[in-house]
Amino acid sequence: MTIPAVGERLEVRVERFGYGGFAIARHDGLAVFVPFGAPGDRAVVEVTEVEKTFVRARLVEVLEPGPDRVAPRCRHYGECGGCQLQHVDYRAQVAAKAEIVRDALVRTGGFDWPQPVVVHHAEPWGYRVRTQLKLTATSGLRDDGAHGRLRKRERPSPEERRAAAAASAGGPPVLGFHRALSHSTLDVHECPVLAPELEKGLPEVRKAIASLPRSEWPYQVDGACGVGGASWAPDLPGMRKDLVEHEVGGFRYLIEPESFFQGNRHLVGELVAGAIGDERGGLCFDLYAGVGLFSLPLSRRFGRVVAVEDERRACTLGRVNVKTNRCDNVTYLRSTTEGFLRDNKERPDLVLMDPPRLGAKPAIPLLLQLRARRMVYVSCDPQTLARDLRQLVDGGYVLEQVEGYDMFPQTFHVEAVARLRLANP
Repeated sequence: MTIPAVGERLEVRVERFGYGGFAIARHDGLAVFVPFGAPGDRAVVEVTEVEKTFVRARLVEVLEPGPDRVAPRCRHYGECGGCQLQHVDYRAQVAAKAEIVRDALVRTGGFDWPQPVVVHHAEPWGYRVRTQLKLTATSGLRDDGAHGRLRKRERPSPEERRAAAAASAGGPPVLGFHRALSHSTLDVHECPVLAPELEKGLPEVRKAIASLPRSEWPYQVDGACGVGGASWAPDLPGMRKDLVEHEVGGFRYLIEPESFFQGNRHLVGELVAGAIGDERGGLCFDLYAGVGLFSLPLSRRFGRVVAVEDERRACTLGRVNVKTNRCDNVTYLRSTTEGFLRDNKERPDLVLMDPPRLGAKPAIPLLLQLRARRMVYVSCDPQTLARDLRQLVDGGYVLEQVEGYDMFPQTFHVEAVARLRLANP
């Protein structure tokens, strides 16, 4: 096996997609990860980073396009880091995500899973009801809330640094999303995956920020839209922050622009219905409950629902949503999942959990002690899902079903719902 050098150009044939939005090719037995490649492409790539078992490369030229390559809809595509798959026919995106979920179950979870994974999907454009707009990054320091400095390949290019310097010197705000493989900000003027109410608000947000002194510019602007239109946070001149209302499955949810809420307005109802399924019983725990997306419909199926959420504002809004929808059998507790499970003395019929991207690893030993008869795991990361499912199955559960939900078309992200039952209740 010959290891290529950084800067070397290779001719490769792209084989498939990997998790993370890159395509996978091979050169002399070595895996080559290529952003914006498509399966079947014959392409010239340039090596940008060399690791022990693989290399990363940038796409230089497509010599022969694969059968599923299409023209991207957004003029910012390729520069913007928000989308990774606009160059791929949507049917092929769904098929690739089905294989990504199945591959995680097999490779990470060690499950024998020969059958294909069903991935539910809907309209792939104009679906996002939440967004986070970034302002210009001006240095090698991270502006994403993490500590430390950017890795070399994440740092702004000279052109990006010049744009940042112009902004800091009094130019108009550079407002948009992180560039691909970078934490610098791309000035974005359209975004076809945003709900129209949010996309139409971009000029208004930019104008409001420009009216402020540079020292008062926010780091980011959160936007959300629902029944009554769009709302933005923080408060900007002429743009007052308001609560946003969503209707899902006959329930009304009030959220703030900064609140986490499932972002696909076309598919959220199907996700909720699929997660709850035919579950019924006396007691249900809704862990990592957020603002109550699952808690409210669960209240119609169970005698009692205990919703557990650690984030203060989400918990407050969850209680508001419980009261607004008169779900009197739902109790909202502000606690970490681990803290709640350590103190809990009851055994529920069902645990439904929707943890963050890192998964539920710290809570798994406590869940195994709890021995709930049934469990539903909603996940936004197939790898951490497969890891946690392996522990649950090794601890006495049977994995009955896994299905995907394409909540983020045009990106590599995919939601999954796993259903388990206790083998010996």
